[in-house]
Amino acid sequence: MKTIWITGGSSGIGFATAEIFLKNNWRVIISSSNIQKLEDAKKRMNNKVSTNNLYILKCDISLENEVKKIISKIENDIAKIDIALLNAAAYSPNKNQNFDIANYKLLLDVNLKGTLYCINSLKDFMQGRDNIIAIVSSPIGYRGWPTSGAYGMTKAAQLNLAESLYFDFKKLNINVKVINPGFIDTEATKLNSFKMPFLKSADFAAEKIYSGLVNKKNFEIFFPFFIVFIVKIMRILPYKIYFYIWKRLGNF
Repeated sequence: MKTIWITGGSSGIGFATAEIFLKNNWRVIISSSNIQKLEDAKKRMNNKVSTNNLYILKCDISLENEVKKIISKIENDIAKIDIALLNAAAYSPNKNQNFDIANYKLLLDVNLKGTLYCINSLKDFMQGRDNIIAIVSSPIGYRGWPTSGAYGMTKAAQLNLAESLYFDFKKLNINVKVINPGFIDTEATKLNSFKMPFLKSADFAAEKIYSGLVNKKNFEIFFPFFIVFIVKIMRILPYKIYFYIWKRLGNF
């Protein structure tokens, strides 16, 4: 039986992905900084699928020592990790375009430092095993968007990090992948005040992630195709055209 560890697994994409891996006879470990949410998640999953192979572990990825402790516990007491899905993230849309340094620090601590802490501990256990570290980033990391300075900054950093480690970790026989979901209906996106085009369910995202991690060799897993394709095109536009498009879209 293979094992996947999913950070931020108590809700949204993480929760739905945990369900589909359980249905396909994987050992699934979900973690979150909130133990009550994890316990509630296990109860909800139990209504749909057997949770005999589900483990819940409290882990705040912004705390380096806690990350080291949890990964060591998984590897030594539960099972060797075949896939680490680094999905946990903080999200807080900046609707008024105010520069709030506290918000930047929070998102840096969770989204970027937390990802680094996980990778740092995982590599010591996973090297030489041909396993997978998958980082959940976002198409917003392709280019700067209005009202998204803090979140976009961390996602751009994750993208760049994944691209670099794709090469560097080949020497350790660790496969690095990046996952870029479009707009997915989760607790986080419910905070958005704008209409989200091509909004998809968390179950849709989970199907794409499962297929991408288990059946395909691609470095990047992205969905839905059309919205991510548009953002990829915007990434190569000259600044003058890019800024003009956003000016036409809103009062930016």
